[in-house]
Formats: sequence, C-alpha cells, structure tokens
Amino acid sequence: MQNPKFSLAILASATLVFLAGCANYKLGTTLPSHLKSVYVETFKNSTREPQLETKITSEIIREFQRDGQLKVKDADEADIILTGVVTQYKLEPMRSKRDNPKATLDYKAIVTVTLLAAERKTGKKIIAQGVTASKTFEVKGDLMTARRNILPEVSRELGRKVVDAVISAW
Repeated sequence: MQNPKFSLAILASATLVFLAGCANYKLGTTLPSHLKSVYVETFKNSTREPQLETKITSEIIREFQRDGQLKVKDADEADIILTGVVTQYKLEPMRSKRDNPKATLDYKAIVTVTLLAAERKTGKKIIAQGVTASKTFEVKGDLMTARRNILPEVSRELGRKVVDAVISAW
C-alpha cells in the first residue's frame, strides 16, 4: 500500500502544474474593458457585383450580434467604428463536364474586403487588413441564378471572418 503523504504530494504537484497551465487563460472576451460596442458602416463596393456591399454589411452586423462580445450601436454611441471596402468578387471555374471542358459545372465565389476598425473617441487604429471568404457551388440552371443564390452563404462566411479578425485583434 502506498504512503498517503506521498499520494497527497503527487496530487498537490499535479494540481499546481494544472493551475500554472491555466494561468494565462481568460474566460470570456479578450477585448479591452473600454471597448464594448461597434458601429458597422455600410461597406463600399468597388466591384461590379450589384448590392454586394449591402449583403456583406448585413451579415457582419448579424455575426456581431450572434457573437455577443460587442454590441452593435449607432455611430455616435459605439466604441469602435468598422469601415470596409469590397475589393474583389470573382468566380473561378472548379469542375467542367468531361465531354465538354468549356461547360463549367462548379464555381468558387471569392469575395475580399479590406477592413479598418478604429476607436471612435481616439481614432486609434485597431485593425487594418484584408479578409477573404469563398464558397464553391454547383451551377443548376443558369449561372446568374446560381451566383445570386451563393451570395448569402459567402457573405455569412465573410461576416464570421470579419468578426473574428476584429475580436482577435487583441
């Protein structure tokens, strides 16, 4: 039978090692305490894809609301002002028909935005970077309808990536 003092010493050592590993872990948000809200300005659209900026801005707002670490507020009340430009929307052919290589079956929709997040009161830049999202889709029927149908999905993905970029800037 083992010595109870030895077992207690082993248990205490293991507990200390475990607690030391958790010393830098923070439960909840990593944001500074003075940053609690965000305003998302409607993104600018420098592509030829109509209404892309509206869909993307809506999905970014929805993702901030879902995430919950920053409250979405009006520009004059928010701690952070987020602006952006949709800089790229393109389709890349992914798969063609075997008997007709010019007939594309699947495309990848790729959307890129540039972001700028700054503290409203000080103007201090928090993040300035590009974010890209993509989704592959199958063309069923005509390409225009397929393009229109994939936009909500790629916008949601982009929204998640934008929120991650802003939240993880710290």
